[in-house]
Amino acid sequence: MVNGKGLRIWYVSFMLLMVFMIISTYVPQKAYATDEFDTLRAKWKTMLTGGTSYSVTDGDISPKIAAITATAQDYWDRMNKAPAAPTNYLWVDLPAGDRTSSQVTSGFRRIRDMALATQTYGSPLYGDPQLIADVIMALDWMNTWRYNSTKASYDNWWDWQIGAPTALNDTVVLMYDSLSATQITNYMNAVIKYLPSVNKAGANLSWQAAVLILRGVIIKDSVKLIAARDALTTLFSNVTTGDGFYADGSFIQHNVYAYTGGYGANILIDTANMMYLLKGSTYEITNANQSNVYQWIYKSYQPLIYKGAMMDMSRGREIARYTSQDRDAGHFIMQGIIRLSQIAPAADANAFKSMIKYWIGAENQGSTTNKFYTDASINMILLAQGIMSDSAVAPASELVKYQQFSSMARTVQLRPGYGFGLALFSNKIGSYEGANSENLKGWYTGVGTTYLYNNDLNQYSEDFWPTVDKYRLPGTTVVSATYAVSQHNTSNWVGGTDILGVYGVTGMEMGITSNTPSTLTAKKSWFMFDDEIVALGVGITSADAKSIETIVENRKLNSTGSNALTVNGVAQSTSLGWSQSLPSVSTMHLAGNVPGSDIGYYFPTAVAVQAKREARTGKWNQIKTTGVTSGTSITKNYMTMWLDHGGNATDQAYQYVILPNKTSAEVASYANNPNITVLENSASAQAVKENTLNVVGVNFWNDAVTTVDRITSNKKTAVMTKETSNGFEISVSDPKQANTGSIQVEINKAGAGTLTADAGITVTQLSPTIKFSVNVNGAKGKAFKVKFSLAPVAATIIVDDADTTGVTLVGRWSFGTNLTNKYGISYLHDGNTYHGLKSAAFTPTLTAAGTYKVYMWWPSHTNRATNAQVDILHAGVTSTVTIDETQDGGQWNLLGTYTFDAGTSGNVKVRNDGANGYVTVDAVKFEPVP
Repeated sequence: MVNGKGLRIWYVSFMLLMVFMIISTYVPQKAYATDEFDTLRAKWKTMLTGGTSYSVTDGDISPKIAAITATAQDYWDRMNKAPAAPTNYLWVDLPAGDRTSSQVTSGFRRIRDMALATQTYGSPLYGDPQLIADVIMALDWMNTWRYNSTKASYDNWWDWQIGAPTALNDTVVLMYDSLSATQITNYMNAVIKYLPSVNKAGANLSWQAAVLILRGVIIKDSVKLIAARDALTTLFSNVTTGDGFYADGSFIQHNVYAYTGGYGANILIDTANMMYLLKGSTYEITNANQSNVYQWIYKSYQPLIYKGAMMDMSRGREIARYTSQDRDAGHFIMQGIIRLSQIAPAADANAFKSMIKYWIGAENQGSTTNKFYTDASINMILLAQGIMSDSAVAPASELVKYQQFSSMARTVQLRPGYGFGLALFSNKIGSYEGANSENLKGWYTGVGTTYLYNNDLNQYSEDFWPTVDKYRLPGTTVVSATYAVSQHNTSNWVGGTDILGVYGVTGMEMGITSNTPSTLTAKKSWFMFDDEIVALGVGITSADAKSIETIVENRKLNSTGSNALTVNGVAQSTSLGWSQSLPSVSTMHLAGNVPGSDIGYYFPTAVAVQAKREARTGKWNQIKTTGVTSGTSITKNYMTMWLDHGGNATDQAYQYVILPNKTSAEVASYANNPNITVLENSASAQAVKENTLNVVGVNFWNDAVTTVDRITSNKKTAVMTKETSNGFEISVSDPKQANTGSIQVEINKAGAGTLTADAGITVTQLSPTIKFSVNVNGAKGKAFKVKFSLAPVAATIIVDDADTTGVTLVGRWSFGTNLTNKYGISYLHDGNTYHGLKSAAFTPTLTAAGTYKVYMWWPSHTNRATNAQVDILHAGVTSTVTIDETQDGGQWNLLGTYTFDAGTSGNVKVRNDGANGYVTVDAVKFEPVP
């Protein structure tokens, strides 16, 4: 907002300018005649400003106009408007003698912010002639003393090739009509001096390409524009090593870091903007791999955005930037998706708009402020408003998915009401990036760290990273120590597999002995089911004298730190400063900050848990010392819970279950009747069964024939199975990504047939056990899936005399009910007549072929035959036994064990041939032999 002093300055400046315009004969000349480049430039300007067709009083746009104005006014007020020499400055905090290249970028960004206000319709600074003049003065000063076609670059190349020219290009587009052809040429010559062509990879490539494409538009250089455009399209192809997007949805930058939400976000924005800008022009992007860009949204971004927040485990060192916390990053990516929705094929465009509508709605639930609009440009606000008000666009459903990002050692599971993220490190993926004095304490952010998202949307926003205990991040097994550089895991067993695309298992064999004094090693697994996450650890060994800890939780609490904690159903102190060693813990429950954010914890084997409730104070400049940061002290409250394995630990283990969104009562109920069974937690394998889902997950740690439950593997592998009444599905992966051969798997169960099998799977046997091999050579951690139909399960069948479909009578049999030791309500007898002419056949409908025990029930009496003949027809063979019906009545009597075919080909027939008394028939049972 313009203050009184600013208005006076503006008035005087305006009058002076009017006098100057009256007496001056100079008018800046148009740089070039109007052509297609001018159309593209005008399009970019609208993308920057939003145009002039909006209501300046709109409740979402008005605050943005005010923010743009305030920023510009602040820079204008503080700008030195008469910098006379190179030893002078435009801003006192950007001194001329400073050889930090980021100050060149900062200078151009401030000039751009001022230029934006002059072109923002509705701003008090819109068209302000003095501000326009000062912006041009600043551009000329920068071109003379800081950034020109002769000055050598220094410090960080990024500022010269990306940061500074990006802001400069925008400013020239905004001020184009007020600049001379000479000025534009001078500015653009500087850009091409520092960046003659695209020469980087990943996000750096996309930044460079965007700079040169826009320069080409501004200077009308089609050759450089086309070269930059074509360089940009090289990012559309999946990579298998180094920087870029991978087939599994991973994005890596700097060769070893997961960066979908950092550098990857910039690729998305630049790509979407350039595709939109050039759409419909001579220079339109028509690359054959362009469809991959739309697939990025589904595979790389959507799974990592939770209700508008981009998961921090994919943002690298950017988590240390207080101006770019997880929701800010999410909003940035959402802008790229909105931009793509303007040009994508109809089906993709509709899907993208639905995602946006869901995320904005979910984020703003119960709030009067639209958080997305706070971070968005006016152009983006207008586009988002259009999506939100479009009745034809339905909000997307909450995504339910499990995704293994094998190439960047990340896992995510999205379930109704929560999302779970897992950040690992391997021999290929580093534990954290701390370059450029950023993320200085990120030591443990990628060594098995777990991230639980729920309705507490501000858990990882609002100053989480400067205040959380960096030594105790959830999910990690650590020795408290600082590391100067990022670590690589000494093991390559890092990854997992999934079943049905919604449940999964991930494991990590870890060692941080590389470049550190630590000797800590461990095997860790996470099993993600329908409403629980099971965490297992084994082989925790270290010669370190310091205690080894496994961190169960480190959760940010409410403003008073008073969230209720119950342990084994008993409420604990809510006072900050409380700490306790809690013995024999089976259950814990922590109340959330908002409804839908409670968390339960179940320990299958009671264990001692350390816990504390504390207020923690930190500053952003303690984790980022360069660029925009903050030295303001911030205090947040936390509940931390951990397992202490002691110093010099040897083969320690743990097991616990995370129960998102469950109440204290539900946690207690779960503990009384848990849905999971830990099948094994050893150095050979870690395995869990979810009993209600009938899903089993196993991580096999060794290249040796190992059996867990019904599953046998001969190699290091992750396996998951799900059994139904008539099917058995199996998923197998090579987490090492190093096996150049095959994995042999056997399931101790007979299959009837192969329903589906991924390429690479060879089924070698269906019965008596299922056997198959998986060729994992070059699979990059891919999950291979196969589904079998099962032989029908043999069931116990009872055929009663009253069963008219299962009993066939020859001759006349009498109905009887008098004898009390009968089966059911009745029995039949032959009346002791017509011997040799009567029979009763009991025919079962067997669900499966197999071996059955055959039993017969009769009501005994002294007048019954002692020599009744019974024929058992089984698998085409008849066996005959004789029974004494005066004895053993009122019970099941075994006739023998026989093999039957499925169906109705077998039976039991009772005859009265030569009987010496009444022959009675009542019931026959066929019981399968396991």
